[in-house]
Amino acid sequence: MRPRGRIDSVTAAVGEAAGALRRRREARRPYVKVYDDDGTGWLLPPDSAEAQALAAAAEAMVDTADAADDDDRDRLKARK
Repeated sequence: MRPRGRIDSVTAAVGEAAGALRRRREARRPYVKVYDDDGTGWLLPPDSAEAQALAAAAEAMVDTADAADDDDRDRLKARK
């Protein structure tokens, strides 16, 4: 076995960084999980119309909640 040179170390570091970025990107990929009456969960295919509609509805709900939080913060600042 030959000793590792600088290029080997750089190659290993780049490979580790690429793997970390790939895992991070996959972890943040949106998904839609629905439950039946028995409590069994199902992941919908991300490209299905149902999943896209549910994801859009969820995003709208989050945006509405964020806007309400901003309004509350503004009211609290105005009181001070």
